[in-house]
Amino acid sequence: MPPIKYEIKIVKHVPSDTPGSSIGKEYRRIKAHAKRPNPLFEAWLEEMIGRAEEKNSLGKIALQKALTSLRRYPLPLASGRDCIVLADFGKTICENLERRLKSYLAGGGRVETDHRSSIEAILNDETGEHYQELTNAFYTESKDDAADNADDVAVIDDAMMPNDSIFDHIPITLEDDLVRVTNPRPILLVDTCETIGKSKSSLDKTLQELAQYAVEHDVRRLSVGDFAWIVKDDGGREFLLPYVIERKRLDDLASSIKDGRFHEQKFRLKQCGLLNVIYLIEHLGNNRQVGVPEGSLTQAALNTYVQDFTVKYTENHHHTVMYLSVMTNLLSSKLKNKVFRNITNRSAGGEPNSRTAPFNISDQTVPLLSFEYFYKQSSKTRDCSVRDVFIKQLLQIKLLTIEKVNAIVERYPTPQCLRRAYDRCPSETERQRMLNLPYGPTKRTIGDKLSTIIYQLFASDRYAP
Repeated sequence: MPPIKYEIKIVKHVPSDTPGSSIGKEYRRIKAHAKRPNPLFEAWLEEMIGRAEEKNSLGKIALQKALTSLRRYPLPLASGRDCIVLADFGKTICENLERRLKSYLAGGGRVETDHRSSIEAILNDETGEHYQELTNAFYTESKDDAADNADDVAVIDDAMMPNDSIFDHIPITLEDDLVRVTNPRPILLVDTCETIGKSKSSLDKTLQELAQYAVEHDVRRLSVGDFAWIVKDDGGREFLLPYVIERKRLDDLASSIKDGRFHEQKFRLKQCGLLNVIYLIEHLGNNRQVGVPEGSLTQAALNTYVQDFTVKYTENHHHTVMYLSVMTNLLSSKLKNKVFRNITNRSAGGEPNSRTAPFNISDQTVPLLSFEYFYKQSSKTRDCSVRDVFIKQLLQIKLLTIEKVNAIVERYPTPQCLRRAYDRCPSETERQRMLNLPYGPTKRTIGDKLSTIIYQLFASDRYAP
């Protein structure tokens, strides 16, 4: 295996962003990453491209796209099958890489997937530039601190006592919120509607392929989403991991856009309490007509992406099952030695930011949600607040997306609040333009036309379509 090269950068004088920290306190941050985290896969793809060029095969285009996608990926991949999560990687390429990897390992080869020890060795090499840079800075700080301490040694007053207020910003985690999970084993939940479909053959095909990849799974009714993962605590209680997948074949996506389910389903996914929502779009193959222009489907996917969904494309049903297998194995390997926290009570109590805080699989604390709460919270028949009904009403207006609706409801949470705001406007023009608010990460505005339509609907005595 060719040696892996690392790019290491030491950032000096990084100010602390921790509330309550000492004024002027600074830290040093070390940035390190492998320049080529998957050199074996890159080399094998280059060989495959070379053979395709010799045969003048059109397959070289797909291989070149896959190689470009691999080089952009910053993390090491443990197997060829794991490449399925990358763009432009199909079943054939992944299986070829998996076959080459097994042959390589059988011949005594070794693949390095944990680079920490190598990076630490570089930093602790006394003859290296990074070691000298770090130690020189340490010795300089030590001398400065010693001089300051010598000047202040005779001065002891109340101002030098520890300031307990620096701990005020630290969140308090109640012991009741902690969940004991000695053996965190993720179980894939498969929605009954997802598997049964129009015939029992769909169920059998999905479950057979999951069994083929040795994915532990359970079929049950999900009130929102098609796939999710649970873990069981030491007492046998079931908690959902912060991931849910909504799968859409292209024809299903087209149908949901035409009948209006598209926005309603995304709204319920956002309200279900799980932090990471994956919108999986499954291709049907070439020359398949779905009744909606391709450009409209692409725009719908882009809109979903900018609304903080993760959008994943798969080539077919088999590719989808492979993706589920990789996700399950990734969760199984990353959940070890984690702290698990039950956020069900915080979500039920409406604690601010309890459900919108970002979660990354590398985080040490994993938020868990009770399956029972998830089922009731995301059900279509659950008890709705006035705010929830107001959101659903606004979503019925054409071109009014989730992001635009959230911007409106954040400022005017009920129709009564909106009507009172209209009454306070001094002129008709200001009422019509009142909802031209910024929305989304790009801070684009809703637009005067939509603002006028909403005003006519909620404030005028007569609605003129």
